[in-house]
Amino acid sequence: MFVRKGWDVYVSDAVERGRSGFASPDVWPGEPIFLTYADPFERFRIGTGDGSWNPDPTKQKLMPEVQFPVGAYANFMKQNVPRWLSTDDAVIAGYIALVDMVCPCVLLTHSQGGSFGLKVAEARPDKVKAVVAVESASAGNPDKAAALKNIPVLMVFGDNVDLHPRWTAYRKLDLEYAAAVRAAGGKVDVINLPDVGIKGNSHMVMMDKNNDAVADVIQKWLVDQGLTIDNR
Repeated sequence: MFVRKGWDVYVSDAVERGRSGFASPDVWPGEPIFLTYADPFERFRIGTGDGSWNPDPTKQKLMPEVQFPVGAYANFMKQNVPRWLSTDDAVIAGYIALVDMVCPCVLLTHSQGGSFGLKVAEARPDKVKAVVAVESASAGNPDKAAALKNIPVLMVFGDNVDLHPRWTAYRKLDLEYAAAVRAAGGKVDVINLPDVGIKGNSHMVMMDKNNDAVADVIQKWLVDQGLTIDNR
């Protein structure tokens, strides 16, 4: 999802996440985090907030016009693996190694990956052509924002952000980082999907039923930056 014909795409999982798999506690310091069914339902703006999850679908409280396929939520949760809070340095090092291997490229990021991607771009500005940060949960290092002065950035936010304090805070951090990049002479575009007529998106934008419409927005932005298939 979020992929259009003609683009060469590398889909990666961060260190100890997703297909990178479970690591025993002696590998990473600290305790692993195991998510309950309620946590992403309420935190990812599928439900209306705390107390909106219920195992009985008739008792769940959904965000207005939510596009997440709620009937598939149990399958979504079955794909989750435990995660640690002590792996950021290893994640960023892994992504820098990947960028060194396959780029120049565009970084398309999501959630915590937004912060990772922006920090990788700060470290390898000569190899990153653009960054698309979809619902970035925090941003890069403002003190290093000037490294992105020649890298166009797109920040995309879904619906109902203002209804959840966590995401309101994340967007504030993202916009502050955007301001720092602009102050250094860089370019950051911010698209709030409801403002362009795309409504009901949860945090899991690429899984939402209208993800094709979001992909079209991203595709147009990439083309507008001159990042066509022929001149990447």
